[in-house]
Amino acid sequence: MKKVAVVVCPNIRNFGSVLQSYATQKAVTKLGYDNEYIKYTKTRKTAYKYLIQLLIPSIMAERYSVLKRKFFQRKNKGFIDRRNKAFDAFVDKYMVASPKYVGYEALKKAADKYSMAVLGSDQVWNPINSGSDFYTLNWLGENTKRIAYAPSFGVSHVPMLLEGFYKRFLNRFDHISVREIRGKKIVAQLTGKKVPVVCDPTLLFKAEDWDEILPEKPVAEGRYIFCYFLGNRKEPRDCVLKLAKKTGLPIVMMPFFGEICEYDNKLNAKFADNPDPSHFVSAIRNAEYVCTDSYHGTVFSILYRKKVLVFRRHSADSSKNTFSRLESLLSVAGMKDRIVNDVWEDRFLKDSIDYDEVHKNIGKLRKFSWNYLSNSLKN
Repeated sequence: MKKVAVVVCPNIRNFGSVLQSYATQKAVTKLGYDNEYIKYTKTRKTAYKYLIQLLIPSIMAERYSVLKRKFFQRKNKGFIDRRNKAFDAFVDKYMVASPKYVGYEALKKAADKYSMAVLGSDQVWNPINSGSDFYTLNWLGENTKRIAYAPSFGVSHVPMLLEGFYKRFLNRFDHISVREIRGKKIVAQLTGKKVPVVCDPTLLFKAEDWDEILPEKPVAEGRYIFCYFLGNRKEPRDCVLKLAKKTGLPIVMMPFFGEICEYDNKLNAKFADNPDPSHFVSAIRNAEYVCTDSYHGTVFSILYRKKVLVFRRHSADSSKNTFSRLESLLSVAGMKDRIVNDVWEDRFLKDSIDYDEVHKNIGKLRKFSWNYLSNSLKN
C-alpha cells in the first residue's frame, strides 16, 4: 500500500516550525496512516521560479530580511552550528523521514510512491515560499489526493502578480482548511470556496501528550519568567523588566536564532544553552510567567495554563504586522485581555486566567479539527 506524504517544514530550525511539523505527522500516525515527511532539498536549477518575486516589493523586502539573517548566522557560525545539530537530532529522534530528494525532478519522480499528501501548518503559503513550488504540491501527480491542514498565508493578501498562480494550485486541493480567519478570506477571494478554520497541529494534543518529549533535565530550576521574542522591539523588554522587578523573579530566555536583539543583553537573563524544541516546551511548562510575541509560545502557554503576556512582534502600524494569527488564537481561547499594548499594567499581576473556560473553548476547536482531518483522509 502506498504511503501518505506529510509535507511540513522541520528543516526550518525554529521551535514553532519543528513542533508543528512533529505534531502534524503524529496526528496522521494516530489516525492509523503509514506516512513519512518529505525530506526535500532545493537546487539552484529551480532558481528561475523565483524571478517573478523580483517584481513584488513586499517579497523583496522579506528577502532582504532573510539576507540579513544569513549574514548574522555566518557571523555566529559556531553558535548556529550547535543549535542546528540539536534541532536535527530532535527531528531524527521523533520524526519519520522519506529518502532525501535533491532537486525538483527527483521530487516529481518520487510522487508516485504516495496515495495522499497532507500539507501541514506554519506559513507554508506565504508568498515568499511560492518560488520553491514545494508547498503548493504541484509536484504530485493528478491522481494523488491533496489535503491542506491548517496552513497559514502569513500575509493579509496575496500579491496581485501571484493571484493566478495561487488560484491554480489551490483549486487542485481536495480538502483545504486554514489556521486563521484571514486565510479563510483569502481562499474565498481566490477560489470562491468556503473553508474551515482549524487549530494549529500543536493544539491537537494536550499538555500530557507534550510531556512525552520533555528533556531529562529542566532548562532552569525554581520559579522564573520565561521570555521568547521573535521581534527586536524595546517596549516588550521594558515590560519584562517591570514584571521582574515587581515579582522578584529571574528571567530565562531563548533568543530567536534569526538574529540577536541588543535589548536582550540588558535583561540580565539566563540564556538556555543550545536548546532544541523539547527544551522550549520544558521552559514554558515550568515557568511562572511567559512573555512572548510568538504564536507557538502562546500556544504552549495556553496548553500548560501559564500566566502569559502576549506582545506584538511589530508595531501595530507596521507593514510587516502579522499579529492577526495571534489575535485569532486569543479570540478563540477567550484571552484577548492578555495582549500587552507596549505599556505595563499592574492588572497582569492581579488578573487571573480562567483556564477551565479557555480549555473548554480550545477543546471544541480541537474536536472539530480532529474530525476534519480524519474525514479528509477517509473521503
